[in-house]
Amino acid sequence: LVIGRFEPGHQDWSHWAEFRHWLHARAVESHDFEGICEMWVNTEVLSSIYRLLGASVGRRVQMDAFHAVEHDLLTIEDYTVFGSEVLFCCDSRAPWTPQASAQSGGQPLGYEPIRCGKASNVLDHCTLLPGATVAERAVLGTCTLAPHRAYFPPLAIHSGSSRGRSLHLRDHSAPKALRALEDSAMQALDDPVVWWRFNAIILLITLVAKPIPEALWVVTYFGVTAFWDPEEDGLISLLTFVPVVYFVVCLIELFLTIGAKWLIIGRYKVGDFPFFGQYHIRWMAMMILSSGISDLAEAMQGTIFNAWVYRANGARVGRNCYLAGLAVEYDLLEIGDHVAIGPECDTTGHTVENMVIKLAATKLGSGVAMCPASFAMPGAVVE
Repeated sequence: LVIGRFEPGHQDWSHWAEFRHWLHARAVESHDFEGICEMWVNTEVLSSIYRLLGASVGRRVQMDAFHAVEHDLLTIEDYTVFGSEVLFCCDSRAPWTPQASAQSGGQPLGYEPIRCGKASNVLDHCTLLPGATVAERAVLGTCTLAPHRAYFPPLAIHSGSSRGRSLHLRDHSAPKALRALEDSAMQALDDPVVWWRFNAIILLITLVAKPIPEALWVVTYFGVTAFWDPEEDGLISLLTFVPVVYFVVCLIELFLTIGAKWLIIGRYKVGDFPFFGQYHIRWMAMMILSSGISDLAEAMQGTIFNAWVYRANGARVGRNCYLAGLAVEYDLLEIGDHVAIGPECDTTGHTVENMVIKLAATKLGSGVAMCPASFAMPGAVVE
C-alpha cells in the first residue's frame, strides 16, 4: 500500500522513489524481520512470507532466509534449494556496475530481475547481482559471485570468485549411487504426505527451540526470586544473584544441547544423505537446536572452555587452540595444536547439492590460522 511494486527497467530519479526504497530496505533488513524469517527456514511459511513481499516463489522450494530489497524482481522456480546468507541485489545503478558494461548490452541501468531456475541450487553466502540467471539444476556453491547479467547454464557447478567472475568447477554428472539418492529426494519432494509431514516436524521443533533464549531469562527470574526477597534483601544482593543464577541456567542448557546432539545424531559420519529422510530430519533438528543456544556459548569463544565444548561434541582438538568459529558436524573436525579459528569462520562439515547432504571430514593441522570470516570447506585439509 505504501511501497508499491518495484518494476524492472530504468527508473527516473525522484525523492519519493529513493525514499520508498530506503523505507522498504529498513523494514526487511531489520533485526526483527530477519529473526522472524530465520525461524521458518526450510518451511512453506518462509516461502509464503517472500511471496507476500512480491517474490515469485515456486512449489516446494527449500527456502532459507536471504537478503533482498526488490523482492518483486525475484523469480524462484520449483524445487530450488537455498543455503544461508544469500544476497540478491537487483539495482544495477549501484557503483559496482560499470556504466560502459551496462550500455554495451543495449539495456539502461535500473532494476533488473534475477531468476533461479527449476531445481537450481544457490548455497551459503552467494551473491547474485542484477540480471543474473541460474538455469535449471545449476549449482552455485558456497561464496559464489554471480556477476551483473551473468548466465549459469543447466547442470553447471560454479563456486567462489576470481577477478569478479565465479569459477566453473564442472558440469553435474552424478555416479549411479548418487543419482539414486537424488532421485529418492525428488520422489519424496513430490509426495505431499512426505512434504507436509517434514514441514510439520520442522515447525514443531522451531516452536520448541526458538524461545529457549527467552525462556532462560524466565527460569533465571524464578531462580533469583527463590533466594531474593525484595522486602528484606537489598539491590546489591539482586545484582549478585542475577548473573550467578543466569550462568548456572545457561550452563545447564549447554549441557542439555550437548546431550541432545548425542541423543539425536550420535556421531556424524562421512557420507551422502538424501533430503526428507530420517537423517535429514535429525540433522535439521540439531541445526535448529544449536541456533538457539544461549549467550554463554558465544562468551566462551576463544577460551579453553570452548575447546572443551568442541571435544564434548566429538571433535578432536589439540593443545592451546583459539576457537571462535562455527562448527556443526564436530565428529568430522580434526584440529591440531596451536590452531586459531577467528570469529565468523566456517568449519562445518556439510554441503548440499541437488537435495543431497554431503558430509566430509575437515582437518586443520598444527599452527593453522583462519582469519575472521574465512571458510574451510568439507573435505579440506589445511596444513
